[in-house]
Amino acid sequence: MSATAAKHNYRYDVCLSFASEQLEYVDQVARALENLRVRYYYANNVEASLWGKELTEHLDEIYGRSALFCLLFVSAAYAVKMWPTHERRSALARALADPEDYLLPVRFDDTSLPGLRPTIGYVDATVTTPDQLAELVLEKLLLRSPEPVPPAPRAREVEATTLPPSAKVQIAIPGREIWRVTTDGLVQSSPQVLGKTVYFGSGDGHVRALDTATGSERWSFRTGGAVWSAPAAAAGTVFVGSQDRNVYALDASTGLERWRITTGGAIWSSPAVADGTVYVGSRDHHLYALGAANGHERWRLRTVGDVDSSPTVHNRTVFVGSDDRYLRAVDTVSGHELWRLRTGGAVRSSPAVHDQTVYVGSDDSCLYAVDAATGQERWRYRTGDRVRSSPAACNDTVYVGSYDGHLYALDARSGHERWRTRTGEWVQSSPAVAGLTVYVGSDDHGLCALDAVTGRVRWRYDTGSAVLTRPTSSGRTVYVGSQNGTLCAISA
Repeated sequence: MSATAAKHNYRYDVCLSFASEQLEYVDQVARALENLRVRYYYANNVEASLWGKELTEHLDEIYGRSALFCLLFVSAAYAVKMWPTHERRSALARALADPEDYLLPVRFDDTSLPGLRPTIGYVDATVTTPDQLAELVLEKLLLRSPEPVPPAPRAREVEATTLPPSAKVQIAIPGREIWRVTTDGLVQSSPQVLGKTVYFGSGDGHVRALDTATGSERWSFRTGGAVWSAPAAAAGTVFVGSQDRNVYALDASTGLERWRITTGGAIWSSPAVADGTVYVGSRDHHLYALGAANGHERWRLRTVGDVDSSPTVHNRTVFVGSDDRYLRAVDTVSGHELWRLRTGGAVRSSPAVHDQTVYVGSDDSCLYAVDAATGQERWRYRTGDRVRSSPAACNDTVYVGSYDGHLYALDARSGHERWRTRTGEWVQSSPAVAGLTVYVGSDDHGLCALDAVTGRVRWRYDTGSAVLTRPTSSGRTVYVGSQNGTLCAISA
């Protein structure tokens, strides 16, 4: 007898909707549910009974009317297959009419499903065992039961003492903190993720590598000054600049120094790595090209101002801004300037290249769209204040923040405004786009997640201090640093 059979009138406690690519995991979930005496619908158990049935009507009945809950096993494969799509549509129709929780997402990746809001709490299948998931289903059933029900045999107490930390169940609610790490300096270095490690710098002079899942420190490396530069990780090496005027190359696994080179000024610019070359700006008024393997200088280009802008490489061209008010295009091999565009203010924004167009902000309050090949201005859009935020271009939209406190979404071809959303008094943070969500920080101590199409705020996380860095989205987690010295991992 099910632990909940007498407590509701549905034929099943839960129905399972999945793609065949996740069959092995889901099959184990079904066996675990059976051991817990939970009534479930699982198509692999009823193949003979499906023979000859009108499947569209049958699946409408199962996923629309026959179960108390529906487990959706979300994956890239699930999103494109015919029968899972039909099941999902039936389940979504039921969910619209049900005031209680009905859909219980279980995610294998961050695939976006039409109709399934990203704000719905989910279980991460990559860190949750099938037995643990079945336990959670039973707990959910007991929560819906109006009276106490004797639970089926469970092994949670044993598992808690025998499972490794990486196997702990994680229920992700968007905007909820997963972990935070505190340093002894401001965190103005945007975090970078490579595999299961997140790298970032701090005002306390350290570059740190943390485990993405737990926040535990893998290693730290001390430089001679504050680290505002965002690390760039490539080919097993982390490249980063420091206020001590050095560019460092560190072993990504151990943090051991491989090489360093000294420039003539502090380094705010974040390195870009392409084809075995590291490109980085310095406050000595130069853009440098360095050999990634040994740090040997290949060339340097002199400007007339500090190069705080972080370079961007595209099609054998490196684009970079400078305090001398210019956006420059430079040949990656020779270091010769190909063209320059003069703006009305310092260019500390880092360029973004999309569809043969370079987008960059300026202290003259404008966002510029420039032909990548010729340097000819295509359009400019004026905001209400300086644009030091680095734009993010995705599909046909470019997103950028302004010191006027707004995040803007502009048509990438025309520059016409699609929407603007006020997120604080000023926005220096650069936006990051992941799927249908834009993440951006602001001075009001917040990390905002906004709908990329409408600009509606989906959720906001209070970091406790101003956010100047670009958030980094990886999987179902967003990493962000703030002025109180913390790096936080937030459920996306």
